Amino acid sequence: MEDAMTVVRKEDKPEASWRPGKKGILHAAASVGGTTKLIVNESWNDFGIGAPTHVHPDGLEEIIMVLEGHAEFWINGEHSVLGAGDLVIIPPLAHHGFKNISETETLHVLAVFSSPVAPTIFDHEPDKIVYIGGTDGDRVDSQRTVAPAPSA
Repeated sequence: MEDAMTVVRKEDKPEASWRPGKKGILHAAASVGGTTKLIVNESWNDFGIGAPTHVHPDGLEEIIMVLEGHAEFWINGEHSVLGAGDLVIIPPLAHHGFKNISETETLHVLAVFSSPVAPTIFDHEPDKIVYIGGTDGDRVDSQRTVAPAPSA
């Protein structure tokens, strides 16, 4: 990456609805702005929606801040409720997820990953890897690619 400033304009940030009730914007990643060290992703989640239990097999860290609403987070079986302004640090290789627990508020979160691409294996789909911010593999939507998981 050059030492020049990189600007990612609003119109160049991909939006996607990963599942019904979830909308996201990828602000920066390998595939958006060409980052080399991180991903910044923002999402809005309806009641009961969030991220199903998953793991990032490459050992990256993830930080999620609740901007609006209330969420239940779980990390390796430990549960906690977070509200606006609260932040959770997800350690490498932790199985984790979250969901909106408010029937009246949209859950608005900002996530930062310590890698420009976030390989993700969902517990309910262990045979494939979803790459948030990925450029390789089959394109799922404007934010993600997918490839078969390597055999154990």
